[in-house]
Amino acid sequence: MLVDDPPERGAHGGDQGEHTMTMSRTTTIGAVLVVGALALTGCSTADTGPRDATAASRTAAPEPTPTPTPTAEADASDGVGGTAAGAQPEDLTFEDGAQLSPTRLPAFGVSVSSLQNWELTRSDPSAGSTEYTRSDGAVATVTQQRVTGLDPTMDDRAATEQLFRAAGAPVEGLEEQLLPTAGGGTAQFLSIAGQADGEWTATVARAFARPGVALTVEIVVPSRDVLRDDLHEILVNAQVVIT
Repeated sequence: MLVDDPPERGAHGGDQGEHTMTMSRTTTIGAVLVVGALALTGCSTADTGPRDATAASRTAAPEPTPTPTPTAEADASDGVGGTAAGAQPEDLTFEDGAQLSPTRLPAFGVSVSSLQNWELTRSDPSAGSTEYTRSDGAVATVTQQRVTGLDPTMDDRAATEQLFRAAGAPVEGLEEQLLPTAGGGTAQFLSIAGQADGEWTATVARAFARPGVALTVEIVVPSRDVLRDDLHEILVNAQVVIT
């Protein structure tokens, strides 16, 4: 285990809970399925504060080919639980993914102003990724991308496991994480952490099968001692938005 205390269900809550993940030699997910990046601008969020609508994943695959992004327009019955077009669902469980409109796209809205110890060091809209570097040497990559090869009727947990499996990550080692949503609730993600070549890494991801989108946060740190805290700083400020 990454830490000695028992795993918690979820990583984000009102008490800013700790992240607990299973150790494994990790690889970047989604390389087999990713085909294009989402547009990174124009994502509405629940607040009016400065938010950088970013997203993310450092991939070992060739640079993805951009694909047309579906319009964010939807009729009044679209969205989780029949919410009106443009409304933000409170929670996004894996089961809730089946109720998402295929034309409303999940994305990350990163609160850059809250990342006081981080600097934006790279942005690649064509790959749908943004990189942040921390003063302690940690590097976090936030990615949102279109994916292909997913059955749109598949449960989002199974779709997320498929992403990890395609990258060679052990599905039995995945832990659940909860990230904040623009609606004031949480979204379910899966994660795995490990060590390779002297660096400690963690990958947190969610596939949304119906709209065909993958959201990923990957962090690389020089020391195990800072992995959990540095990842926590990123995750609590990576708000999931439905555009």
